[in-house]
Amino acid sequence: MTSINFKIDEEKKKLIEEITNLKGYKSVSEFIREAIKEKLNIEHIIDDFKKKNPPLDISKIEIPEFIPDGKYLGISRNSIVVVGDSLEEVTNKLYEKFPDSAAGIIRKGNKVEKFEVIFSLFTAENTKCFQQAKIEKNFYPLLKISLINNDNSIPLLGLVDTGASLIALDESIKDQMNINSQETRKIYTAKGIIDAPIYSGKFQYENKIFELNFITMNLSGPLPIKALIGKNFIDKFNLLFLGNDKIFCIQKLNKLE
Repeated sequence: MTSINFKIDEEKKKLIEEITNLKGYKSVSEFIREAIKEKLNIEHIIDDFKKKNPPLDISKIEIPEFIPDGKYLGISRNSIVVVGDSLEEVTNKLYEKFPDSAAGIIRKGNKVEKFEVIFSLFTAENTKCFQQAKIEKNFYPLLKISLINNDNSIPLLGLVDTGASLIALDESIKDQMNINSQETRKIYTAKGIIDAPIYSGKFQYENKIFELNFITMNLSGPLPIKALIGKNFIDKFNLLFLGNDKIFCIQKLNKLE
């Protein structure tokens, strides 16, 4: 076994000792070994994902001449995998067929219309990474989740929104469910304070199901999202954003409240 010596200041030394005691490690050396191991594991997951799923590079994409100008093109691993007539159509198909490797959407012969959207300790275990979808010069962290209603699963393409405290679903979802609001709360929005009904529903990400409050609102727009995924959902996981790489990773926790 190789020994590695390094110096740290007294403040960091005390912090490491506190964490060692709080986490129940046998020694500082054990804590440091585990911390390095986790760091290496995370870097391996990220590097492996980036190797298999390169970011969108338009210079590497060959657009066949037979595809008419104006068509929207869904890109995965720098290949055209979906062709459609609208941004909504292509986004839905792209995230249905290639959710793990969707890289973005371009438009042959025309730019995609410009639009705006307003709306911890991390370990390698149970971690899954996704590319942020690139549309023109903007990037969007999109994630597929489901809403369980009377044993039926309603798939939802959602935008991860770390600034929202609650999940917000598109108003059309309420029409598919037989639900009544539990209460009314004041909600702070970009347009001011509103009184909104609060609903409760069971949400699923992969094999994890949990009940959460949500509100409904009009989410119509260029992106076919049906949910703003707020913190009451996000806080059930560890979430890591790699801003420079335009990747976000989500880690399922072993226990959910």
